[in-house]
This record gives sequence, C-alpha cells and structure tokens, in this order.
Amino acid sequence: MVIDEQQINAALQQLGFATFRPGQREIITNVLAGHNVLGVLPTGSGKTLCYQLPGRLLGGLTIVVESLLALMRDQVARLQAAGERRVVALNSTLDSRDFNEILRDLDRFRFLFIAPEMLQRPDVVQRLRNLAVSLFVVDEAHCISQWGPDFRPAYLRLGDVIARVQPAAVLALTATAPRQVQADILAQLRIPNARTYIGSVNRPNLFLGVEQVLRPQAKVARLIELLDAVHGPTLVYCGTKRQTEELAAQITKTTGYHAAFYHAGLDAHSRTLRERQFIQGDLDVLCATSAFGMGVDKPNVRLVVHMFVPESLEDYSQAIGRAGRDGRRSVTELLLTPADLATARQHVEAMPDRDTIASVYAHPQAFMRMDDAQVQLILSYQHLGFTAEQVWAQLQARKTESVAGFSAMIAFIDDQHCHRSVWLRHFDSPSVAHDDEWCCGSVTPAVIDAMGQAPVTASLSRPAPQGWRAVFSEIFNVESQAQE
Repeated sequence: MVIDEQQINAALQQLGFATFRPGQREIITNVLAGHNVLGVLPTGSGKTLCYQLPGRLLGGLTIVVESLLALMRDQVARLQAAGERRVVALNSTLDSRDFNEILRDLDRFRFLFIAPEMLQRPDVVQRLRNLAVSLFVVDEAHCISQWGPDFRPAYLRLGDVIARVQPAAVLALTATAPRQVQADILAQLRIPNARTYIGSVNRPNLFLGVEQVLRPQAKVARLIELLDAVHGPTLVYCGTKRQTEELAAQITKTTGYHAAFYHAGLDAHSRTLRERQFIQGDLDVLCATSAFGMGVDKPNVRLVVHMFVPESLEDYSQAIGRAGRDGRRSVTELLLTPADLATARQHVEAMPDRDTIASVYAHPQAFMRMDDAQVQLILSYQHLGFTAEQVWAQLQARKTESVAGFSAMIAFIDDQHCHRSVWLRHFDSPSVAHDDEWCCGSVTPAVIDAMGQAPVTASLSRPAPQGWRAVFSEIFNVESQAQE
C-alpha cells in the first residue's frame, strides 16, 4: 500500500492537528514504509499521534500495548472523540462473555489496546495470529526495562509475542530512555535494526527545583508555601499509599484547597473518578503514588512536587512530565530529608535471594495466597515459563541497573552547579546553558515571578490557613514507611 503526503495530511487534520511536532513526521513516515521504529520523544510531545495516524491509514489491526488501564481508557476515548469507532480494549475488567465476544470479532476493529499480561494468554495470541496485524506498538516502552524484571515480567515476553504474531512493523515509544534502556528495548522486542528517532528530554518551560530539609514537617510546610505561591493545579507524589491519604487530608483540613489521594489500593471506580476530577479541575491538589501520572494529559498542571526520592531519573522525568504540557512555565520541586535517601536506597537494593526463589519454585501452591510482592513476582516468573536460574539472573541484573540508576539520581540531587545539565547528560540530550532566571535550584520568589503567572482563578481561591502548624506533629509523628 502506497500512502502519499495528501493522505497523511488529511489524517492529521481528522485527528484535530494542523501541523506535526518535532519527530512525529519522521516516525510516522518510517512506520508507514514498514520499518520498525524506536521513538524517544519528551513528555507532552504527542507520542500517541505516532501510532494513531498510521493506524488510520494502514490496513489491518494496530495493537497497542499499554501499561495501565487508565491509559487504555484514555486512548480509546481520544480515538472515539476523533471519530474512530473501530477501537477496543481487551483487559481484565471485562466479564467472560464480553471478552470472548471482542476476541471473536477482532477482525472488525482497527485499534486494539491491551496489557502485556493479556498477551500471555494462548487464546489471545492464537486469535491475533489469524489476523493481519499492520502495526504492533509498545507505548511507554521504558517499562520493558524498568518494570519487566522486578514488577511485571510479562514485558520480557513481548519479543515472543511479536515473533508469533508477525506484525508488518513494530513501534516502541517512550519519553525516558537513556542509551542503555534504548538498547534493552530493541533487544527485548527483537528489532535490533529498527530506525530510531531520539529527541531531547529537555522541557525548557519547567523549573527543576531541588530542596533538602531536615524533617518531614518542614517538607509539608514548604509544600503549602508552594501551593500558595504557584496557585495552580498541583500533583504531589508520595512514597507510600498511607502518605497520600494523610497528606491529602491535611491539605484539605488546614488550607481549604480541594485535595484528594490516589493510589493502587483504590478500586477502579474511585481511581477513574479522581482522575476525571483532577483533569476537569474539580480538584486543586492530587496526592498520588507513582500509580498516577503516566500518560495522563492535563495541560495546565502548574506544580509537581516529589515528597520522596525517586529511585531513578527515569521515574523522576515521568513524574515531572505531567507539568506544563500546555507550554506555559511550570514548577517542579523535589523535597527530601536525609532519611528519604536512606529509605530509597534500601528499597532499591531489596531483591529476593536465591533461597527464596528456590523455595517458591519447589512449592508454588504453598505460596500462592501469600500477600508478599516478592513472592508474587517469583510466581509470575514461574507462570511465564522462566526457570529459577533465569529469575535469579534477571533480578541480579536488575539490581545492578537499579543501583546505578539511583546513583544517577543522587548525582542529580547533589549537583551544586546545574541540576538540568546532570539530567540532560543522563539521557544523552544536548546540553543547554544555565539560566539564572529560569532553570533549576531553589524555588525563590523570583522564580515564581518569572512564571508570568496569570491571575488566580476563582476555583483556587481559598480562606486563610487555619493553624496547620499546630497539627503537623500529630499527623506526621510516624516512622517513614517502606515504599508501597
């Protein structure tokens, strides 16, 4: 099938865009030509268009592997809003009747959104083998490296799926992949000769704030100062589920801002409701774990705050990428204490030992109901056909990578000259000159002034603080919890 420029431009307009952003045209034309492609584009740069447009022009089915149910819902809704009705998600929320009906009728659809775990079902893969698959997309492809070994090993079997389904082209997309992660993505998907487009990770409209304080109470006090200064939709990332709940309650009680919490422990309905409330502007502040954020497209987030230390610059970049997607200046702030560093390091180095792996493999039924993340990870590996030795090797390699990633995060925090330069260097992005007015460091009043902030909207106006300092010790007089 020969697709000309006129068809490409017509499809672009049908999807609601007048022009391409940097990198989009190069990726799309290569995919349409039948080439495998790895695209690394900064957050907010329109990665989804890179498969939505080809999917509308190519014959056959476009399979999109998504990491989260929220991402599936969002992408299905976007395509439907653009007039595409032949789109469906195949996931664990479906009852058996609906699941089987969709599976049977897949030849009627143009786009299929699916999780990597669902692609481990023999009936699903067999059905896909009987279809003409024009494009196999791995969205948020960094999850192959970051989640595959120690969280969701189904990502490590995507290469097997691609080999069996035989798509005409493979497209891997991400915003956060330094050189070694790029190589891992290509190796795992078995597309070593893929065309690559690597954009800069830099987001010039984001201020990269970093501040160390002595106690957790000081972090919360600083957070509230930032809320009052920035006056805009805010995402606050916390290290544990409990912290999201406590912090959201504290903000609501003592400031008058409308705050809520979000984490993986909420049921699907509650998560969806809070996503929509935040995106639609019904919430001023959302306190969340990393379960929230990837792929969430709220253009006007003005402030993103980390209340814990991310384990890698990749995790950090994904989170701050929620800010300023409309191109306006926005602030990000990493608040930490010395204890946060120790907690993060401990979590990074925590991996199952060889004896635990051997025990679970020898007696899987005895461990099946155990509520332990490491045990469940080992069982997942076993279910996917990995040997105990393969699991040990995977986890040891992942531990080495995790320690190196955390060291890069510490280097970013400790840098005394320009945090942005360290960040860009990690992702092999071109360096930029440090800008004293708007770059990185402490979020001072001058930085807030440099935002060029519009007048405060009515939805963010609030009454005067009601003595929040008096209740800090009651709320936060707890030991730092292990990351959940």
